[in-house]
Amino acid sequence: MNDLDEALESVLDNYTSELRTAINADTEAAAQRLRKAISADAPVKTGKQKKSWRIAKEYLGGIDLKTVVHSTDYRKVHLLENGHLTRDGKTRTKPTHYVSSNAERIIAEYEQQIIETIKVVK
Repeated sequence: MNDLDEALESVLDNYTSELRTAINADTEAAAQRLRKAISADAPVKTGKQKKSWRIAKEYLGGIDLKTVVHSTDYRKVHLLENGHLTRDGKTRTKPTHYVSSNAERIIAEYEQQIIETIKVVK
């Protein structure tokens, strides 16, 4: 019985290790695609908005726990994404939604990729 336990534990450890590696690779690829898509669709006035997008990973015990795509100029992102009052205080700018539209698309693709990865890793 002890040999069966060890064999089962070994198989499960290998499976989780392979799955974790594959999902981390999918996560990295999705984050890169999202960063590139947002940068491509960012409004171009000075070009700073296109260049401000970064990817940050948070690790927990050597495992990719979370990957965040963020802008170093987040204050302007909020104003561009949602619109804002102009200097005259009477008119509003149109919201661009360049972050949310790309995020929705890439996240849907990412979810499908994870499902495919789980089916393939056996």
